[in-house]
Amino acid sequence: MNGLPSKLTDPGGGKLPRQPMSAGRQLAQRIPLLVVKAGFSTLPLAVFAFDVFQNVVDFGNAHLTDRFLESVGARIERLEANEQERERERLKADPVYQRSGRAALQRLLTETNPRMADALARAVAEIGASDLPDVERLEIARALDALTEPSLHLLQTLYRAHHDLLTEPEIQAAGGDASSLFFTGLIYQSMWLSSWIVPAMDLERAGLIEATLDNTTFAEAVEASRADQGHTVHMRRVYAMGERVVKMCFDDPAVPAFGEFAAAS
Repeated sequence: MNGLPSKLTDPGGGKLPRQPMSAGRQLAQRIPLLVVKAGFSTLPLAVFAFDVFQNVVDFGNAHLTDRFLESVGARIERLEANEQERERERLKADPVYQRSGRAALQRLLTETNPRMADALARAVAEIGASDLPDVERLEIARALDALTEPSLHLLQTLYRAHHDLLTEPEIQAAGGDASSLFFTGLIYQSMWLSSWIVPAMDLERAGLIEATLDNTTFAEAVEASRADQGHTVHMRRVYAMGERVVKMCFDDPAVPAFGEFAAAS
C-alpha cells in the first residue's frame, strides 16, 4: 500500500465516525413506498440529482418532496381501508392526475416554504378527486407551473381582497380604507420582492387573473415613481379558474397562507 490513511480511518489509526445520511439519501430509501402511497406511477426526472461526491442518486429538494408525497398519500389513506388500493389504481390510470403531480414536484424544486408543499399537495389531490371535465382539470394542472410562492400569495391576496376577506392589519397596510385599497402598499408590506411583474404576468399567462395594460406605463399618479421601476401591483379581477385554484390549494382560502400577515401554524 502507499501508506496513506484509509478513508475510514483517521491519521491515528482509529475509525472515523460515519457521516449522517443526507435528507436526500433518506428520501431515496423511502421513495418507492411514498410514490405508491400517493398513487403516482412515475416521478419527473428533474426531482432527481446526482451526488458526485457520494456517487449516488439524491433529490434536489428532499424536504419539500418528502412533505408533498406524504401529504398526498395521507389524503388517500383517509379513505376506508378497502377503498385505498382501488383509489390508487384509479389515480395511476388518470393522466391528468399524473401530470399535475409531476408539475407540482417540478415547481417545488425552487421553493423553500413547507406551506407550498402543503398547498400543491392539496391541489393535486383535489384534481384527482374532481369530477370536472378532463379538459378543465388539465387546465388547472397546467396552471400549477405558474404557482411560485409569490404568485400564489398574490393570487390568494387578490381573491381575499375581492371577497372582503382581508384582515384588519392588511387593511391598515393598504391605507386603512377597505373601500379604496392601495394594493401595492399591501403586497409590499406582506412580502418584499424587487418587482412583482413576473408573479403577476405568470398568473395572467396561466389565465388565472385579468390581464391589465397598466402594470407600469399607465399607473396611477400615486404609484408613478414605483411604476417606473416595475413596482406597482394593481388590483385586478380573479377569473373563475383562478378562484378554483385558490379553493383547491387551501383548506380555508380566507386565511392568509404566506407573507407577513400569514396565520401562525
